[in-house]
Amino acid sequence: MTTRWTGRCDSKGFRVLAAGLGLVLVGMGVALLVAFRGGGAPSWVGWLLVVVAVVLFLSGWWLSSVEVRVEDDAFVIGFGPFHRPRRVIPLSEIREVAAGQVDPMEWGGWGYRWIPWQNASAAVIRKGPGIMLKLEPDKKFAVTVDDAQAGALALGHALEDAKRR
Repeated sequence: MTTRWTGRCDSKGFRVLAAGLGLVLVGMGVALLVAFRGGGAPSWVGWLLVVVAVVLFLSGWWLSSVEVRVEDDAFVIGFGPFHRPRRVIPLSEIREVAAGQVDPMEWGGWGYRWIPWQNASAAVIRKGPGIMLKLEPDKKFAVTVDDAQAGALALGHALEDAKRR
């Protein structure tokens, strides 16, 4: 299996937002733990806020980057530093490919989005260039990535080569 093209997309803003919200929730959790200490009030609320803050920070950090690969037989999207979780779309499922602008508000926000009533999903890390796919049967997928034109071109060539085989 040969990789024909690799692209990345990072969002520092996503990381900063996740860190900021995480710090605010940790602060609130610690404040509740200190305020309720020894007063007989339940301390689990403070601990819950701390746990939520850690989960929010880690998932925000993890989903703030994406790597996209065009391979001989698939289009692969991986999240975070270890490129996991991954979404693998076989070339046989791709009908059309195009590069264009991806607006998070059209996809319901940032992150991995699923819009069941439109039969669509997307990996939206930031507003900007991305690769848009029409899949079998009547599904859509989009991913934001730097140098989306080159990625769409490489994917188009991979699709043509796959049809010839």
